[in-house]
Amino acid sequence: MKLAIITCKKLPQGVLDDQCLFEALRIIGFEIKVLPWDADVDWSVFDAGLIRSVWDYHQRADEFSMWLEKVANDTQIINHPKIINWNKNKLYLAELAEFGISIAPTVWIKQVQSVNLSALIESIPANKYFLKPVVGADSSGTFAFKNTPTELKQAQEHLDNWLQSMDMMLQPYLECVESFGETSLIYFGGNFSHAVRKVPVEGDYRVQDTFGAEDVSYEPNAVELSLSKACLQFLNSKSMTPLYARFDFLHDNDDSIYLNEAELIEPSLFFNHAPESTHMFAQQISKLLSKTLI
Repeated sequence: MKLAIITCKKLPQGVLDDQCLFEALRIIGFEIKVLPWDADVDWSVFDAGLIRSVWDYHQRADEFSMWLEKVANDTQIINHPKIINWNKNKLYLAELAEFGISIAPTVWIKQVQSVNLSALIESIPANKYFLKPVVGADSSGTFAFKNTPTELKQAQEHLDNWLQSMDMMLQPYLECVESFGETSLIYFGGNFSHAVRKVPVEGDYRVQDTFGAEDVSYEPNAVELSLSKACLQFLNSKSMTPLYARFDFLHDNDDSIYLNEAELIEPSLFFNHAPESTHMFAQQISKLLSKTLI
């Protein structure tokens, strides 16, 4: 079977961590080709396209959406476009919260002419606050601030600037992210594979390795496993069963655990901490295509 690995132009060979996945796919008989999502190619020659490191899609959201709709008519996309479209906007967290999944207290801020941030934070008592766009990746558009005149003024300017292009969200800043980090649980075909803990550099909250954060193997606790399973149950109930999924969690000082994001589009899957998981993922892809190509 011919499989397109879909990346972006700044990563023409995909990311280093995915190379062992590519080898696992070749071992079981896949012919793979790594291509940027916006490449001028005939996608219909592939049996499927696996979305991986499309790490610029949030910067070109409308263009990416149009591309996805078009290419989905030419070949099978993994994860399914229905899942990708649902997962592109962090408003999905509100749906998961209604389903009973714990997320941090959130104020959803729609694009309007003016928003008084000082008034908004009154609904979320906290020592520190966090702004982020509903569409974004790699911590783009995020801003942490305290309720002081100087920082509140800076946060208001940040919010006003970003509201010109998209909706935003306001949450309490969970300070444990600076010491404990963020945990990620990874699933293939609905089955738990492995987990990591991502720890930022001292004094930072950004857990991506592009900002110097490190990742270590992690043994998830019962709450994280339960919340992940609940996310999968919700997705299954909406006929959006993902072939791959990563669920990210934040902890607070009271040992509460919150789903931070359900990553279903282009997450790092940290194969470096579980090389054997590449074979699990490759087999799930093969199993899916064997059913759909009959």
